[in-house]
Amino acid sequence: MRIRGQQLGVAAAVTTMFALTALSAANADPGIQKAATDSPASATAVSVPAVIADAGAALVFESPGVSSQPAPAPAPEPAVQAAGAVQSPAAPAAPAVESKGLRAPLASMNVSSTFGYRVSPITGAAAEMHTGIDLTGACSTAVFAAGAGTVTEAGWSQYGGGNRIVVDHGNGLKTTYNHLASIGVSVGQVLAQGQQIAGVGTTGNSTGCHLHFEVMVNGQTVDPSAFI
Repeated sequence: MRIRGQQLGVAAAVTTMFALTALSAANADPGIQKAATDSPASATAVSVPAVIADAGAALVFESPGVSSQPAPAPAPEPAVQAAGAVQSPAAPAAPAVESKGLRAPLASMNVSSTFGYRVSPITGAAAEMHTGIDLTGACSTAVFAAGAGTVTEAGWSQYGGGNRIVVDHGNGLKTTYNHLASIGVSVGQVLAQGQQIAGVGTTGNSTGCHLHFEVMVNGQTVDPSAFI
């Protein structure tokens, strides 16, 4: 056992000697040191040359001219009512259209007898057909044309109308004016709506000053209240 211990001591001493010899060689050789210190990072380093400018130099950055236009105004939003319902913008008002109806033949419309069956004020017979409306007015009160048209009758009526005027308005529409005190137009005369044509009277089958006014459509008398 003593001999084996001596052998191990000798081996350890030899190993230590070789290690010291290798370390001394490495410190003595610069090439070995350089190889040890070289690394991939130092290999990829790039040197950048310094930039030197004159003291009075100025940097100028050119930029293209920029122009702009105002954005279009947004369309108005529909108004919102208090209840939450959306109200569309009001549509423009429609142009006024001239009325094509008839106007009243007297300035004051006081109806004393309507269109339809009645008791005759002349004979007292029941169920007499009254073919127009009676408008009361003092004798010689102005009578006006209910619409534009042409005079087709102007004179005495043999059927009880007394002094009578008939105006043709076209399209089968006519008006008649009866019991007149005077006649101010002639057959064939063209009239404007509202033109004065006669005066209220009590001629023919009449019990007092009034205007018996009729409307005829295609030769048949109809209720004038639907037209004036």
